[in-house]
Amino acid sequence: MKTAGYHRSHLLRIVAAVVLVGLWWFFSSSELSYTKPEIDYKGGELKVQNQDNPKSTDTASVPGSIMPSMPDQEAKKQLGRASWKYFHTLLARYPDVPTEEQRNKLNTFIHLYAELYPCGECSYHFVKMLETNPPQTSSRVAAAMWGCHIHNVVNEKLKKPAYDCSKVLDDYDCGCGDTEGKIRDDLKLNKFTVQKEGQQGG
Repeated sequence: MKTAGYHRSHLLRIVAAVVLVGLWWFFSSSELSYTKPEIDYKGGELKVQNQDNPKSTDTASVPGSIMPSMPDQEAKKQLGRASWKYFHTLLARYPDVPTEEQRNKLNTFIHLYAELYPCGECSYHFVKMLETNPPQTSSRVAAAMWGCHIHNVVNEKLKKPAYDCSKVLDDYDCGCGDTEGKIRDDLKLNKFTVQKEGQQGG
């Protein structure tokens, strides 16, 4: 009787081991339908390929991004134009001498703006850019020039002409600046301003 119980216990261990090995093999197989897509960044376009169907682009999700992919190129361009206008106008309106709290808010906002950008592949790329080009928040000029530099990094990847950063405060001051590039006194939140600097790369 003791021997039969031993054999049954031994048989159960073997069956359990076979089941575990089978499950491990099943879940590690690349043939499963839920395998994560791979990302491929070539020529300024981030492509998300589904491993189940390598010829198709996955429009549902982008790994590492909160937002879904945006395959409609015209919609992506329209969103980009509107977003850049908002982005540069925001930085051109930022305080000349921000408080520490204002600097932290801008830094947090830019990171969230990148993470929540409605185009998943664009968001992924923006977040990666911020790792090597952290936001500059020490002044209005620094923030605006940094924003222009970021835009030019994108322009270079998309093989578009570079924007002249010396014009960014004039082009995006939304009618808030005077002829010398300073925020008009009646629109300032603080009473100090900085002369517009010349060309800067970032």
